Amino acid sequence: MQLQVSDLKKNGLQLRIEKSAASFPVLAQLQQSGECVFLTPVVVDLDADVVGGMVELHGTISVSVELPCSRCLAPCRREISAEFQQTYVEQLPEVTDDDGQELELTAEDMGLELIVEDQIDLVEEIQQQVVLLLPEQPLCTEECKGLCAVCGVDLNKSTCNCSGKVTNLNFAALKDFKVEK
Repeated sequence: MQLQVSDLKKNGLQLRIEKSAASFPVLAQLQQSGECVFLTPVVVDLDADVVGGMVELHGTISVSVELPCSRCLAPCRREISAEFQQTYVEQLPEVTDDDGQELELTAEDMGLELIVEDQIDLVEEIQQQVVLLLPEQPLCTEECKGLCAVCGVDLNKSTCNCSGKVTNLNFAALKDFKVEK
């Protein structure tokens, strides 16, 4: 899915994209690795305009995804929907400091993306937006008790007979450490 910049210079463009997650390499890899399951196609409504030599993309993106709960590993479904915008330029503008010295800034520093060969790669932009919207630690419910750290039983469904004392192994090597005075 490439967007031709020369086609935008006349009237801009309104576009609706509805593709399965398999159409996006990064999303397909997330699904194959078991990190999540995309339940619906990725839907993007996009407006693209040329403003002052820059291409402005404004859009909304939505998809349903199933992720494992970060506490108990039960599947939890999320409806992901958000607006996004991105600016593309053919070349980076020159930026100077107060003394007139040119500053070396990258496109990322300026919040810009570069146009390559009169095309904008919509696949890259869409999959980047979806990955940014995925929750880092999804929860099936806010009250989720998780799994027992000792025996692994789901504490939402049953209780276990473990001592309840959870040992933090991060500092296990220091348990016998004594400071001499």
